[in-house]
Amino acid sequence: MSTVLRSRYRRFTLLGAAAALLLAGCGSGPAQAGSAAIVGDTVIPLNLVQGRLSSYLDRQPEDARTQEGGAPQAKLDKTARDILTFKIQHELTLRAADREKVSVSEDMLSDLLEQAGGAEQLSEGTFFDANTFRDERARDQLLQVEIGRKYADKLAVKFDYFYANDTQEAIDKAKQVSRDPSKMAQFVRDAKQKDSQAGEENAQVSSAQSPQLATTLLFGVAENTVIAFPPSPEQGNWIVAHVKERSTDARPSAEGSSQELTPDVLAGIGLRMLQPLSDELNIRVNPRYGVWDTSTMGLAPSEGEKAGFQIAVQQPKP
Repeated sequence: MSTVLRSRYRRFTLLGAAAALLLAGCGSGPAQAGSAAIVGDTVIPLNLVQGRLSSYLDRQPEDARTQEGGAPQAKLDKTARDILTFKIQHELTLRAADREKVSVSEDMLSDLLEQAGGAEQLSEGTFFDANTFRDERARDQLLQVEIGRKYADKLAVKFDYFYANDTQEAIDKAKQVSRDPSKMAQFVRDAKQKDSQAGEENAQVSSAQSPQLATTLLFGVAENTVIAFPPSPEQGNWIVAHVKERSTDARPSAEGSSQELTPDVLAGIGLRMLQPLSDELNIRVNPRYGVWDTSTMGLAPSEGEKAGFQIAVQQPKP
């Protein structure tokens, strides 16, 4: 066997071994044996994630499987998390669509896929095949668009907020506010002393006024919840907010209309509207794949790597 072939064989074997370790799961996962995650009463089996990951690896060109450098295990971990993330989102989307009584016709789905090049072409390079791309990825996105369209003009929140200097400060102060909401006023005053725009009490915003903000954690949590998150990926600092009121039936604003929003923004709002259902169903994830993060409505590698933080205001003891 040539040196090049031995090298390629060894890398491919190591990649397969890493995949086997990843897919084995662990005994400390969700209660049902053999589950990757549990969404309400629905079990997403380990072998589903295993099958899709193996199929994805099999479809990769040989040079992509054997290229030098990189971190095969880290890439496998992320791909497995992505597979499970979309499967959890799929379960949430179907349940939410049923509750909201929204649907997508087969003809509409077929027409849109055909216009975009077809499910076979669109699934190339992804961990979906043509069938799962159509029945899960594409259908879910269209259902999320319809859910987003239903609520894009009707969401509104009232909240206190301030900007923190860093992630740890944001989480620490969010915990303090959850224990004693009266501390929020002082935190807001302290932030405004540095920057008059760095905090406000009783701020109110609707999804029509700020559609992009409606895709964030701010619009997804229940009333009397304290959150901390970066308002946008471009911003390094985090915002801490105490959501006092949340409405899903606000009067449509003259400042904007769902008809003017792009499908991506509508789908983002629709995905965010799955968050209450996500909290209600108490999603449990096998620790092998990480933890559920409502900030992104996806999986994070660990608690410490979540993209946001939320905690309910503690009610005073009688």
